Amino acid sequence: MPIVSCVVTAEPEKGFQVEKALIEIPGVEVYGGELKEEDNAYYVIVVLDGETYEELEEMERKIKEVDGVLQVAMVEAHFLDEFEKIEKGEIIPSNPFHGLKRAEKEAERMWLGEDENGEEN
Repeated sequence: MPIVSCVVTAEPEKGFQVEKALIEIPGVEVYGGELKEEDNAYYVIVVLDGETYEELEEMERKIKEVDGVLQVAMVEAHFLDEFEKIEKGEIIPSNPFHGLKRAEKEAERMWLGEDENGEEN
């Protein structure tokens, strides 16, 4: 079960309303908010708790849709249970890292200053 702790930054005048809206999102646990006048922002500490990475992405999307939310910053993530389920074949990721080789080759070409044909720029 992936668990992610986040700090949600909100407009200072909408902070309390943002907190209340976050409580209504399934899987989101709100641990409190605080106005920081020196930053001109309201910060809310939340934990996202889901069965899959996709569920966490959906929670993040819903958080970002809340009126007054400026930013969602991940602080810490725990995915060990999900990795164990993948190893056992209990779940299959929707994107099992099949694009890594292509990304590695692209990064290497860029590092070496080569174009798409492998020739130096």
